[in-house]
Amino acid sequence: MKSNCKNTCCENKSNSLYIKRILEMIGPVILGSKPAEIVNIPGSSDEKKMKLSQIQGFFSNCCKITYRIINTCDGGKRVLFINEKLMHKTLDNKRCINFLKFMGYSRNYELNNYMEELVSRLESENFPHEIGVFLGYPLKDVLGFMGYGNKELVEVRNWRIYGDKATSYAVYDSFLRDKAIMKSMVQSMPISELQRAI
Repeated sequence: MKSNCKNTCCENKSNSLYIKRILEMIGPVILGSKPAEIVNIPGSSDEKKMKLSQIQGFFSNCCKITYRIINTCDGGKRVLFINEKLMHKTLDNKRCINFLKFMGYSRNYELNNYMEELVSRLESENFPHEIGVFLGYPLKDVLGFMGYGNKELVEVRNWRIYGDKATSYAVYDSFLRDKAIMKSMVQSMPISELQRAI
């Protein structure tokens, strides 16, 4: 028989578990190996509202990352978590900027405008495959996935790797390392301490 507990401590524990799951997913963004991560918010309309409220409550004063809520054309909700310092470093690269301009982004690079354009595209019917650049995947792999360039598909990990594996492996390993560090933090620290740490 399912009981409906009305105790605040149970609600706080439930909220903590959800936020801890989010922290594990976005560990590389928080710890600085990944410029962004996109997280789907599942559930009914009320569940989505509750989850988004928890995200807002936890991350609203975070100095390391920002987030954008994405309303998909099929009624879904996603959250794009962004390490703005790393994102600027990632995009402040002539090859990346030229590629994104080719894809229709503004000729004058400005981080906020590029992020707004990405969110707008994520809310449209046509998924923007150039998101790989914003997620920190090597440009050669994004280009290969989109059918540009002449590098061969050599492996599939969390994304498709084209051409030389060394660069892609280094990026992949840094993501895994930061996920493991964040998982360890999440398992050993209370939510209030995690909030102060990030």
